[in-house]
Amino acid sequence: MSKNDPQTAVVTSLPGTNNAQAARGFVRSVNDWLMECALDDTDISELLAGMVSRLVASGIPIDRVMVAFKTLHPLYEGVSYIWSKEAGCVERSTHMGVGDKDKDWAESPMKWMLENDVSFMRRHLIGPGAVLDFPVLESFRRNRGTDYYALMTPFVTHRDSTLDSNRIFMTYLTRRPSGFSDEDLATLSGIQRRFAVSCKMRITHEETSTILETYLGSDAGSRVRNGQIKLGDSTKTRAVIWFSDMRNSTSVATHVGDEAFMGEMNDFFSATAGAVLKHGGQVLRYIGDATLAIFPIDDDEKSLENACVAALYAAAEAQLNIDELNAKREEQGKPPFDYGLGMHVGDVIYGNVGVPERVDFTVVGQAANEAARIEQLTKQLGKRVLVSQTVANFISCPTVEMGAYELQGTGVSVKLFAPDFSEACHRIELMRAG
Repeated sequence: MSKNDPQTAVVTSLPGTNNAQAARGFVRSVNDWLMECALDDTDISELLAGMVSRLVASGIPIDRVMVAFKTLHPLYEGVSYIWSKEAGCVERSTHMGVGDKDKDWAESPMKWMLENDVSFMRRHLIGPGAVLDFPVLESFRRNRGTDYYALMTPFVTHRDSTLDSNRIFMTYLTRRPSGFSDEDLATLSGIQRRFAVSCKMRITHEETSTILETYLGSDAGSRVRNGQIKLGDSTKTRAVIWFSDMRNSTSVATHVGDEAFMGEMNDFFSATAGAVLKHGGQVLRYIGDATLAIFPIDDDEKSLENACVAALYAAAEAQLNIDELNAKREEQGKPPFDYGLGMHVGDVIYGNVGVPERVDFTVVGQAANEAARIEQLTKQLGKRVLVSQTVANFISCPTVEMGAYELQGTGVSVKLFAPDFSEACHRIELMRAG
């Protein structure tokens, strides 16, 4: 177990709620532990669970804690972590939006605190002093809550960023009839900033990882984060190589105009590159309106078969996606999407190219060039998808042999096959329906 696991943590008790000296000592011990967590880059779920275990052991009557903040991620805007006494664990949730269109956010105490620059807020939920000025407080009272305490700590992730400063929101709820004592609130306030520092360290780590994975892909992003950033740093990788390209981009761009064309490209990539990601492939880069991706292979033949089958289903999914898009585009009077896809197997160099001051993480090598040349032949042979013989040998769908062709500029002749995706498409449709 981790040394920060709440089950193994050494907890300093707070003897007596009126002992100010003991309370200060407890706060110092928790703050010291929080700094250790910051240095160790502790996950926020583990951080929150460990902190709650210390607070509860000290006698503070906590029944629910929430930590929330905005984050930099392409799929969602906010993250929250909630510990509850009933669950006995921390649950993480993501939130699509934190704007006024989100009713829960628009009517929340956190939004009010943010707009009024209020760093803390307390609400009694029962008795003559009860104030239930937010819908969520009514909900907490119905769930036997008696006292609510919220804290907001602003922080800056990147000083030179044009993004707004972030905030860490922390809320505590108790069901004790007398609510939180003054000593309880002093303790919670006393650890807030150190807790926020520990969270900030992890948020920065996660946002950096997100940026790298978003722009480079999951594997390449991990390699770069782990230090593979020098020119020439590389790894030899065997993979099924995917190279797809939009065929009629000029006519699409002419029809919709330059400003709208980026949205068109995103629709196309969502249908094609999105299928790669769904079936376990790694999108390495976009080259204009083309996609370079790989399905990595381990050393054994079973891994080769699995990679080929995954690539097959990705290609079938892409075909379904494009056909569905084109049905909608026809109704909108837009020209249909079309594409070519070449797939090949080979050893490639997976790493950094460029100049020392500006590198790009990509796949290079003869096999990658051959995959691109195979894609170029799709239009000549009247097929959307062509695969080399190695791929054809390991996929279960029927294929039509197209003959051997010399790949332009490589001096290599490759036997090509056109797969029939009918059965794979049928299976995907059944999965979508079920």
